[in-house]
Formats: sequence, structure tokens, C-alpha cells
Amino acid sequence: MKILLVGGGIAGLTTAFQLLENNISFTLIDQGNNNSTRTAAGMINPIVFRRTTKSWRVDEFMPSLLNFYHIVEKETNQSFFHSLKLRRIFSSTQERNEWIKKQIRADYNQYLEEITPEDDTYNLVQSPFGTGRVKQCYWVNSELFMSSCFEYLSSRTKIINEEFDHKKYNPELKTYDNESYDKVIFCEGSSVKNNPLFAFLDIRSTKGQILTISASDIPEEESLNRKCFVLPIRNNHFKIGSTYEWNTIDDLPTDEGKHIILENFQVLTKNIPEVIEHTAGIRPTTYDRRPFIGEHPKFKDNFIFNGLGTKGYMIAPLLSEELINHIIEGTPLHSEVLIERIKI
Repeated sequence: MKILLVGGGIAGLTTAFQLLENNISFTLIDQGNNNSTRTAAGMINPIVFRRTTKSWRVDEFMPSLLNFYHIVEKETNQSFFHSLKLRRIFSSTQERNEWIKKQIRADYNQYLEEITPEDDTYNLVQSPFGTGRVKQCYWVNSELFMSSCFEYLSSRTKIINEEFDHKKYNPELKTYDNESYDKVIFCEGSSVKNNPLFAFLDIRSTKGQILTISASDIPEEESLNRKCFVLPIRNNHFKIGSTYEWNTIDDLPTDEGKHIILENFQVLTKNIPEVIEHTAGIRPTTYDRRPFIGEHPKFKDNFIFNGLGTKGYMIAPLLSEELINHIIEGTPLHSEVLIERIKI
């Protein structure tokens, strides 16, 4: 089997390693932008705050991602995957009470620490309603992950460093630039807007902006979350964010985005941090917050893996494995990711 893999963001890279694991020959074509994957904070958090609910399929995603990132670290001889202490700063008494209800439940206690008196009196930042700590949180150093993966893959497969030209592609014959393939997997992220084959899918461009700041009054031992995330990276430097700007293809940082992030940051401290860096990326998102994975309804052996949104680093390892198992063995895909949910 010979596969063409289009796109080298988090979807494409996890799929590439699944193909290597199954000894499947493939060519990766990637233009090297991947702003969303590269600029992402890379945080993996099992809990959706406010209502204190578990993230979609988190019980399945967690063991898969742990196995995947540890294997890739070993193969690349790099260290980009780290455990993370995460503290939620409660936004209301209601949120705290919801946490207390769930922290003893069998389906939640593997993710929620029981609130202690120290959590209630935590005062290193503004926390009028108390705090709670989340278990099983991780951080992927996105830039090191990507550079390590591409260096590793470059010695094991063919990589074409250019933008995929859809005018050169025949979806019926699966030929690209006079080369034939058995199957093609499109993992283009926000660039899917240029793909006429999957134009019928409702994949939206959502800009996210992130600041790197210097602040001496924020604790470095753990990540904080309320209205924004605060991720310690080194020497009183933190990444904070993010914004959610829908239906835009402009991936440039803006003063408005910077203002929104700093304003949200003020719920934690009134001190104004020094902004070191300001980045932005376009996330591929969907109307129901579920990815699109599967085969084109008309042009067989053309597949898509897209719409990972803000949870890419958490969900991509298992979803890419499920996609490759589907392609090789015909294993059914999860019902909520099927592209058939869009009526053509």
C-alpha cells in the first residue's frame, strides 16, 4: 500500500507515526506553515471548566496519548512531553459546589483532586471563590515536538516541502504530480478551505492568539486557569491565552487580541506583565466540536482527518490510530466523527 499524506500539523504527524507503526509506505507533503499546531500551548486537560464536565472521550484518549507521546519521545530521543500541575481558580460558589459533588464520583475522581483547606485559602493570585486541582494534565512543547517529528520522519519517508496543489491532483485516479497512490489522507487543518474535494464539510477557521509574558508575581509551580490559561515555561516566563475569533483566515496577531488576553489575565492579578511575544494561529473547528474523519462519499480512497479544534494534542493520537485501523482493517470509525453527519 502506498499513501499520500497531505499536511504536517498535529493530525498529519500523528497519522504519519501510525503509518510507520504499521509499516505502510507513505509520502508526506507539507508547506511548513502549521501555525496552529506550532503556536498552540500544547496543554492537555481532561476537564471542561465552568460546568466541571469531562472532556469528550477523555477516558479513551488519556491512555492512548500517554503511550503515543512516550513512544515518539523515545524514537526521536527528545523530551517534549511533560506532566503539568493545573489549578482551576473558581469563578463562582456554584462552580466550587459542582466540583465538590463530582470529586468523589467514580467517573471523576481520577481527574479531580478533593478540595482541601489550602485550596480554599489559596492566595497567590486573586481567588475569592477558592480553587481546585486537576489530575492527569500534561504539556507538549509544540515547537520541539514538531521539529523532532519532522527530523525523524525525514530519514524514514519522503517529504515534499511545498503547498499541495489541488490542480495537480486527480481524485479518481489518486495521482498527484504524475505519481500514483493507493490512498490519500488530507490532514490540512485550516488549509482545507482550499480543498475542493471536501468543500462540503463545515470546517471553520477560528483564530487563537497567545502571549508570552514575564511576570514575577505569578507562581511557577503550576498552571492556572480562570478566563485564560497561564502556562509556566521558564524563569518567570509564561504563555497566556487564548482568544477565539471565528470565521477568519487572517493569522496575524492583533492589538485587540492582546488587549482581550491581558484583560482576562487581570482576574488573577492587577499587575501588568511585560509582553515578550505575541503569536496567532488558525484552528480548524466544527459546528459541533467533533472532528471530521472518513472517506469521501464519491471519490473512494480519499480520506479526511480534520477539525481537531483546541483539543488536538489530546485527541489526535487515538483518532489517527482509529483512522489507520479503519483504512487497513475496515474497523468502524466512532459515530460522532463521521462525515456523513453533513448532508450533501
